[in-house]
Amino acid sequence: MRERVVVTGMGVVAANAHGLDAFEQALREGRSGITFHPKLRDLGFGCQVGGIPDVCDERKREY
Repeated sequence: MRERVVVTGMGVVAANAHGLDAFEQALREGRSGITFHPKLRDLGFGCQVGGIPDVCDERKREY
């Protein structure tokens, strides 16, 4: 069975950019957004790198 899908918009929230245009530009410039996080080291995690988007609490509720 096939169902129809309609895409009404696109958006990106990533560690290196917010918004589709900014994300595309970050990729073209080679900016990954992945960084070292001392808190992960302090908590004893084996992996201490990650990408954390800089998003305010109000914006988080939208997602």
